[in-house]
Amino acid sequence: MKDPIRFPKRFIVSSTVALCLLTGATAPGQSQTNRLRIGVYDSRAVAVAYANSTEFRESMKAVQADYQKAKAAKDEKRMKEIAGRMKLQQRRAHEQGFSTGSVGAIMARIKDALPGVARKADVQAIASKWELNYQSPGLEAVDVTDELVALFHVSDKGRQWAKGIRANPPLPIEEITDDMD
Repeated sequence: MKDPIRFPKRFIVSSTVALCLLTGATAPGQSQTNRLRIGVYDSRAVAVAYANSTEFRESMKAVQADYQKAKAAKDEKRMKEIAGRMKLQQRRAHEQGFSTGSVGAIMARIKDALPGVARKADVQAIASKWELNYQSPGLEAVDVTDELVALFHVSDKGRQWAKGIRANPPLPIEEITDDMD
């Protein structure tokens, strides 16, 4: 006849051993190797790099051609529409380059390269440093700005501007104006 108390004792002993093994797997000496690493970047540098890249110049060719076509046709309405859209784009570029405006659309252009940047930096995620609202002591932020800037075909002068913008704090977005060139 089986002892009815024997099964619970065996279960308790097994559970205790398993718990000890799991606890040992996360011992304090090993916590540094399991630390969460996140790649952060200065979105202003990314915006400045993109604005000085061949990709940006290429994207503007269609808009310029559309404007020239409207101008040749003396289509004032279309010209004003394009000029208004460009004024908004310039405002957005100022918010991105001088403040903390989102560069999500720019980052979407290089999304296929982001896993490689993450692997190289050994990070599990990449985010704008201005959007990282809290960082626990267990999180290690790794700056990947230079790696992201390098993904654009930027002139040397553009790279210098992207690096230089990082030396100063961003302007409050409320201080961005349309005439900030």
